[in-house]
Amino acid sequence: MGKIVFWIVVFFAVLFVLRLVNVAKAKSRRERAAKRPKPLPSPEPTVRCAHCGVFLPRAEATPIPAGYRCSDPVCTSQR
Repeated sequence: MGKIVFWIVVFFAVLFVLRLVNVAKAKSRRERAAKRPKPLPSPEPTVRCAHCGVFLPRAEATPIPAGYRCSDPVCTSQR
């Protein structure tokens, strides 16, 4: 009877140690995830100026029949 109790205690001690190891791993994973930089927001689509070829965000471009124009004074003055 004493051997059965011994092995039951050993079994639960091993389970307890495994539980402690898993908790420590989960904690270190959470800490690494908190240190990891957050992903950048998705970039805005860009278009190419039909005149000078510069790429710029679509929100800053002026649509024209041939495509888009930038708002650069050099580009707009050479029409």
